[in-house]
Amino acid sequence: MNDTARAVVDPEPAPQAAFSSEFLHSAAPVDLSRFERGNVTLAGIYRPAIRVNDIPIPGDHEVTFRQVVGSESAQPCFDQTMLMTFGFDPDKLATHAMGTGELKPLAEGRFCGPLGDYIPGASLDFDDAEQVLRLSIPQAFMASRARGYVSPDLWDEGEAAAMLNYNLNTYHVRSQGRRSTATYAGIRAGANVAGWRLRHTGSLTLGPDRRRWQNTQAYAQHDLTAARAQLTVGDSYTSGDILDSVRLRGVAIASDTRMLPASQRGYAPVIRGIAQSNAQVSIRQNGYLIHSTTVAPGAFEIDDLYPTGYGSDLEVTVTEADGRTRTQVVPYTSVPQMLREHSHRFAVAAGQVVDNSVADTPFIFQGTYQYGVTTRSTLYLGATASNSYGAGLLGWAVNLPVGAVSLDVTGSRAAFRRESVRWGTSTRLRYNRSVATMGTNIGVAAYRFSTPHYLGVTDAARRRSYLKFGGIDPMAGGERGRLEATVVQALGQGSLSVTASVGDYWTRRGRDTNYAIGYGGGWRSLSYNVSVQRSRVGSVLGDSASRSRGWADTTIYLSLTVPLGSAPGAATVTSTHTQAAGGGATSLASVNGYASERRRLSYNLTASRLRTDGRGTNSGSGSLGYRNYAGSYRIGAGRSPGGQHYSAGAAGAVVMHRAGVTLSQELGETNAIIHAPGAAGARVEGTTGVRLDRHGNAVVRSLLPYQINTLSIDPRGASHDVQLESTTESVAPRAGAFARVDFKTSQARSLLIHATKPDGQPLPFGASVYDAAGQPVGVVGQGSKLFTRGATPGSRLTVSWGAGPSDRCYIDVPVSTDTLPIHGLHRAFKAPCAHGASTTLPSPEVVVAA
Repeated sequence: MNDTARAVVDPEPAPQAAFSSEFLHSAAPVDLSRFERGNVTLAGIYRPAIRVNDIPIPGDHEVTFRQVVGSESAQPCFDQTMLMTFGFDPDKLATHAMGTGELKPLAEGRFCGPLGDYIPGASLDFDDAEQVLRLSIPQAFMASRARGYVSPDLWDEGEAAAMLNYNLNTYHVRSQGRRSTATYAGIRAGANVAGWRLRHTGSLTLGPDRRRWQNTQAYAQHDLTAARAQLTVGDSYTSGDILDSVRLRGVAIASDTRMLPASQRGYAPVIRGIAQSNAQVSIRQNGYLIHSTTVAPGAFEIDDLYPTGYGSDLEVTVTEADGRTRTQVVPYTSVPQMLREHSHRFAVAAGQVVDNSVADTPFIFQGTYQYGVTTRSTLYLGATASNSYGAGLLGWAVNLPVGAVSLDVTGSRAAFRRESVRWGTSTRLRYNRSVATMGTNIGVAAYRFSTPHYLGVTDAARRRSYLKFGGIDPMAGGERGRLEATVVQALGQGSLSVTASVGDYWTRRGRDTNYAIGYGGGWRSLSYNVSVQRSRVGSVLGDSASRSRGWADTTIYLSLTVPLGSAPGAATVTSTHTQAAGGGATSLASVNGYASERRRLSYNLTASRLRTDGRGTNSGSGSLGYRNYAGSYRIGAGRSPGGQHYSAGAAGAVVMHRAGVTLSQELGETNAIIHAPGAAGARVEGTTGVRLDRHGNAVVRSLLPYQINTLSIDPRGASHDVQLESTTESVAPRAGAFARVDFKTSQARSLLIHATKPDGQPLPFGASVYDAAGQPVGVVGQGSKLFTRGATPGSRLTVSWGAGPSDRCYIDVPVSTDTLPIHGLHRAFKAPCAHGASTTLPSPEVVVAA
């Protein structure tokens, strides 16, 4: 039973089952009466983990259990508000129950008893041992919400905390009698107060003749829940999906799609159709079933498909009640600008431009808006205004049977004191297509061309700075056009990828051309990769004269990776060879793996050979890495013909919160603080090296914001005197939060007692052991040994194996248990089990192992 529950006295019920003791080979009597009843839940107040339709509900919920007529176990009590938090819709139930009179009306306050008496088809199950309350409520009575929906009421703002994230690295070189040391320290500091996340990022660089501190970023951020957006004050970057990305210092408000249900993020088409009966709708992509649901007769609409990258056509099958099927193909490809039907996204920012290439800091305003007009088309627009500069963009994105296309046109106006006003336009076209039957993906293809006088906002600010100080803008004239394409083709056991880009300028001669061709795959446990990369600056598409003025570089890369075993942490051997067009070649072989099962200690050994101009040189290096709850640490050393080098580094974080100061691994954006009093040493599952410190605290990094995250503790490593009421908790943190996750614990001394009856006979196997309050604290095992948890020093324990006074005896616990000898993992002593009151406490004896 849960320690927090308030027990009630019930009449002894009839046995539910009977067990034969003949299957147990024991010289002592056997008492199996305690197993004749099921797991009976006593009335009281519990704080169980709650799962509704197998979906965890985050947060700490207090549930009252009361005894009801006709039920041996106490039943949980609910009210409408609590059920609505779980996703229940009382209006749907009222419509269903209208005029039937079959159900008990939901009371305004608390109601107890079987949930099916109030909601048709609903049921519940309480696992007392695991402290998990499972509710099953028919979908017909649940609120209509998209898959992956988490109510904003459950978003955890976290607690007030301060943090310091650090990354330290030092590098020492010895060459030809000279030494040089360079040290880098990067920090990210901040605090969470009243829903605001304050962050500052900076770095310190130390060299032989220099010392430099650089402030990289400082901002404050807060959720705008109603708008599903983030407010940022300070340094921020505008999104580059529609307009050019600009770093500015000011105020920005932008939509945060992470606040939407997981099935509403990104683009996916709406599936519409008509069912002639209660039909099943199955949706497949590339032959895989990605969604299935049952619909009522008539028109149906499915608008909660999860986005899948750039998409691939969907095959929709409607199976009627009589077995007839109808199939249709719905085109599904996407470009970054596309949104779902009737959804929207916006961003506005105002402040000063922060750019090292711009001497002045012009004021800028930038705004964008996207709207899903139909299931296959999205309208988007944007505007930029700055010092004597303005630009506007209008675009349209469409999902077509031949692929997804977006086209937008941007017009700009820039005025300069020493030049005339420059008007220009820029057009951008993007295309994506996936052909599942051929295994072909045209990931991104973009073409952009401009008029000679088109300038982006940063280009205009840079040009204004050059004109102001009498310089010449090296980028004058701007880019004329750029064609980029990426194609991935499934081929054999791997895939072939081709990436190419060609760009030219209005005033600069020649073209920038780059392309790469690669093939990667695997055979059994081996993996391999072959690639050729070529880049040229010049007129590769021009005549031979212009072509000769350019230069080209071609590199061939080969790699092979072989695991040395299948055990966790087994070493992996990687061999690579790089051949450059200039004749230089590098061959490298490395071995890396883990030296411990928990993957805390890692190693890497590397040997390489460089050949240049017919001469070869050898070099080698090695490194060790260690990772624990407080951070990660690494050391390395290497030798080459030029000398030796040594390195050392450390990364981690310090978090200050109301439960203390906790050392942690490097933090992510969103983190959780676990607090389990007394459970020091317990490990956090799903992490490497993270365990609870001596205060029972740990920090878990990189949680998914606005989604349900499940955190689990493995009690191994913690004291056996500590019991976790639950080893799993759920939380849905806001972005940037330090969500506090409390694990309820009870601390009680565990004792191993060797006790016998007054006549020296062993106690009955299976007899129950109770404390002075009548709470069960143990059971008699083999060899008349009792394992108890929660026995108070100086108290009296009762051993019972029947209903009569002669079927029980008493054991007195020593006043001091700290001095008892340790047997295995527990304190142990030997004592008689007497029928009457004991006048003196027995002297403890060492338990002799059987």
